[in-house]
Amino acid sequence: MHIRENRETAMAGMGAPPLAPSRVPPAYQGVWARTLLETPAGRDTGTWVRWVQTAGHHGSLGRSAEAASVCDEGPGAPHNVFQTPDRIVQTGLHDRHLAVWERLPASQGPRIALARRDDAGQPTDERLLLCGQYLLHVAPRAGAAPALSFGRVDSARATWTVERASDTALDGCEHPWQLQRLGLDLARVLGAPLLEGAWEVLEWSDA
Repeated sequence: MHIRENRETAMAGMGAPPLAPSRVPPAYQGVWARTLLETPAGRDTGTWVRWVQTAGHHGSLGRSAEAASVCDEGPGAPHNVFQTPDRIVQTGLHDRHLAVWERLPASQGPRIALARRDDAGQPTDERLLLCGQYLLHVAPRAGAAPALSFGRVDSARATWTVERASDTALDGCEHPWQLQRLGLDLARVLGAPLLEGAWEVLEWSDA
């Protein structure tokens, strides 16, 4: 699993508007599924891989160790070619691979990135990324890989169903879900136990 911001600068503090990230073009935003990976070792069409991309943040999950370099680059790497608006073919520059990424239709829509606030109201490293109806939650853990949960919010935006999680017991679980924007840099999540609380707005686009 991998998540990062598309910028080098620090996050904005409480009470200040978020700093402008280095923006990724809309053509690359959304949730992308890797449907093919070809390397000298063989052809892989079965490994579950997702790349979640907002304008300024991205996260990847489900990658295999062999495909780490491919998934690190993702569908927005410079040596990619659009076959269609929702299908990208990626080729390696320094190693021999070919990967195909396809954008999930339900990932079109709002692009939101949030950082959980601590008890003092300061943003932490915990993240929520929302692309259309898909939600990725990343929670850092001391001495271990981050805990992650990826799933889909229903069309009424009332329920979040976990599709894949670090804790496999959460796979398929449904949680009530409500997202409220309370100000320029503040949002609140209600319902889902993993997500409930106050969140710093890093980016928010309703387009």
